[in-house]
Amino acid sequence: MDSNRKKFDMVVCGGTFDHLHKGHKEFLRFVFSLSSEAVIGLTSDRYIKDHKVDDGILPYEERKRELIYFLKQESLFKRAIIVKIDNLYGPTLQTQFPLQAIVISQETKKGAEEINFKRKKLRLSPLEIIIAPFVKGENNKTISAFDIRRGIIDREGKLYIKPIWISQSLQLTDRLRVLLKEPFGQLMKGEKNLIQKSKSFRVSTVGDVTTKLFNDLSLGQNISVVDFAVGRKKKFSKLTQLGFLGKEEVIEVNNPASFLTPSLFCAATKAFSLSYQKKKVIIKVNGEEDLAVLPLVLAAPLGSVIWYGQPKEGIVRVIVTEETKQKAYEIAEQFSFNTRGH
Repeated sequence: MDSNRKKFDMVVCGGTFDHLHKGHKEFLRFVFSLSSEAVIGLTSDRYIKDHKVDDGILPYEERKRELIYFLKQESLFKRAIIVKIDNLYGPTLQTQFPLQAIVISQETKKGAEEINFKRKKLRLSPLEIIIAPFVKGENNKTISAFDIRRGIIDREGKLYIKPIWISQSLQLTDRLRVLLKEPFGQLMKGEKNLIQKSKSFRVSTVGDVTTKLFNDLSLGQNISVVDFAVGRKKKFSKLTQLGFLGKEEVIEVNNPASFLTPSLFCAATKAFSLSYQKKKVIIKVNGEEDLAVLPLVLAAPLGSVIWYGQPKEGIVRVIVTEETKQKAYEIAEQFSFNTRGH
């Protein structure tokens, strides 16, 4: 028997394939290991609008481009037929495709059974249902685009906040001190007008001056990080002096100057978790918050915006993307470990 001969001539699979990741790639490789050809149902923007509740899913054309690019890289594109789908059934009821099997993930088994029920009513032969193996990330969960959009993992399943960072403090090195004097994001001028035009679905501020400015302008940031100091000199003693109303959730942490403590990483993660519940959160730092931008970027969902002040220059806007999260990760990895600062 020919070792290259496939079990099937044509199978079907489907999905959103958002932020095409390691799990998607292994799924597609599995599909093509079974069949000479595969019909891939790719959910439309309309389908997502009707069925998905999570934000941040990439537009159809971008998802299709990423899918095609991968298939070409793997020399699979000529064996693939990509079909836009607006409903569960997609191409599975169309007689022009001589389908023999449907490849699914464990959580979509019910949908495959519904497709076979519909095929039976139309006097079409049922499709063999094949469940593809899943791929786990560093968090020991199946890699998902949901966790990627939430900023928890990258497309390879790597955690953006390493487990050791929530058990041992990181200390700034002299080389990094010089590097971090440069703005992490885009330095903005005329900040009042620019901030008003830059509202995002999730906004954070770092620093007392920036936070007070946002509160004075009623910009309604989701998360604020303050330490009651300006230029390392104590200036405030109460949250109301920064314009807070007293209805916010307050997380208090200890974080000495030049350190990133486990409690600061945990506070950033908790703050974003609370923000999904529409809560306003203040991280009150006992010590210094100058480095808090890094844990915030690493904990933030994609599409978030973080603002912080650049002394004597203006205000910096950091748009949280996969690239900025990777940059923050690489910087944090260069900190040294130190048991002080817990």
